Amino acid sequence: MTYVKSVVLVLLTLFLIYTEVRTNTLLSSIDYLEFLPFLYFIFYVSIFFFSRLSVLVVLLSGFYFDLFFSDNFLGYTSIKLLSICMLIHFINSKFSRGILVEFMLFYLCALFYKFEVIVLSIDSSIFFLLIICLPNYLLFNLLTSTLRRDVFSTKI
Repeated sequence: MTYVKSVVLVLLTLFLIYTEVRTNTLLSSIDYLEFLPFLYFIFYVSIFFFSRLSVLVVLLSGFYFDLFFSDNFLGYTSIKLLSICMLIHFINSKFSRGILVEFMLFYLCALFYKFEVIVLSIDSSIFFLLIICLPNYLLFNLLTSTLRRDVFSTKI
C-alpha cells in the first residue's frame, strides 16, 4: 500500500508540473501574472512535512521537468528543488512562526525557484518577482488554511 501511495503522489506532482507549465504558457502574454502551484507544493512540503518520501518525489519531479520542459542538464532542477526544500525547512525550524517570516520564506523560495529568470535581468526581476510572489503567497495561505481545517471536528 505504501508503494501505491508513493506512485500516486509522484504522478500527482508530475501532473502538477504539467499544469503549471501549460497554465503559465497561456498566461505568458501578461507580464505580472504567473501561477506557481508546484512552488506551493515545494513550500508546503518544506514547511509542514519533509521526509524521505518527499525527497524522492522532488527528485523525480525535477527529472521530469528537465526531460520534457527545459534544456538544462538532467538533474539540475532536481538539485535546485531539493536545495530549496532543505534550505526552507532549515530556516523554518530555526525561526519563530509568523506571517512576515512565512512571507519572507516564501519570497526566498520564489527567488530560488525562479533563479534562471533573475540571473538574466537582475535589476528589474527582483521587484517583478515580488509582484508575482504576493498573490501567489495569498493563494498559498488560502490553500493551507483550507487543508488544515478539520472537517470532522467542526460543529454543525
